[in-house]
Amino acid sequence: MPKTITRSPFKFLDSYQKEDKEIFFGREAETEELYDRVFETNLILLYGASGTGKTSLINCGLGNKFDTADWHPIFIRRKDNILDSFQKEIDRLAVKEMDKDASIAKKLRSLYLDYFKPIYLIFDQFEELFILGSLEEQTAFFELLNDILIAGLQCKVLISMREEYIAFLSDYERIVPTLFDNRQRIEKMHPSDIRDVIAGTAEAFNIKMIDPETTLDKMIENLKDKRAGIDLANLQVYLDRLYKKDVERKGSETGEITFDPPLIDAAGKLEDVLADFLEEQIFIIDRELEQQKGIKDKGIPMDILFALVTDNGTKQAITLENIKENLKKRKGIEPAIVDFCIERFQDMRIVRELTE
Repeated sequence: MPKTITRSPFKFLDSYQKEDKEIFFGREAETEELYDRVFETNLILLYGASGTGKTSLINCGLGNKFDTADWHPIFIRRKDNILDSFQKEIDRLAVKEMDKDASIAKKLRSLYLDYFKPIYLIFDQFEELFILGSLEEQTAFFELLNDILIAGLQCKVLISMREEYIAFLSDYERIVPTLFDNRQRIEKMHPSDIRDVIAGTAEAFNIKMIDPETTLDKMIENLKDKRAGIDLANLQVYLDRLYKKDVERKGSETGEITFDPPLIDAAGKLEDVLADFLEEQIFIIDRELEQQKGIKDKGIPMDILFALVTDNGTKQAITLENIKENLKKRKGIEPAIVDFCIERFQDMRIVRELTE
């Protein structure tokens, strides 16, 4: 196996945060549109395919349009139950002690007075409510959302979700009539935009481009997928591989990183890069399982990964507990080993954070 280099600056599945402003490229128009939309109504629906960078657009793009005094974002994921997660996050952020029986609207009003800046409730990966939530949980959430919207609070709500689940919202227009009124679709980047992202990223990370036009042309050709477009997480893996290959060919982790046509040719097509990357990470986990757990079966990490994701790389519509049960029943893999592998997948940024 080639030497694993760990100093690469690329983000893989990690979303861009507000502090990443100087390395966030290619979404200027979408950022401006989203910024304009937050002043139109108090409810914004942001949707797009997996891998289009919706979370980064909110965290980094939109976040950097506001002064600190004008923006108090509260990010909420469903986890076990979206209502419980919402309550816990509000209670966690409160400065003034709240009546535990107070309504969410009253708690949000109190929270606004604590910080005295507009609250932005950001429900990220909202499709989880439809993938994992019950009908009762879904209905209760939209009833709560309507209460918040009609309460006249200094509060805006931004729902971010994968577009294939948009149809599920239609059942709840009767509860929240404005659900579709202010919506924005994020599309996968055009090759010309990806070109700008690569060039900007290289400059930001002091990566030297030899024969830039030819190098960029070859990179775009290797990245092209006419059917699915270019996934931003895959782009990060591709750039990471080029970085590491240049370190390998010069034999040192110090000094200037260079991208040039021979390096691009050596790296190959995106699908080859992704396959090599996954093979290396699985090799590492197999070795750790043998050294730390005494397990010599080399197929376990891949079995677990296949159970976690769909064919297109998105999360399975099944709970983690059910995945553990299925793996135990079908493959004889103990839950503790599943937990170990998932933690390593997350460390390696192969999968995002998972909840029970």
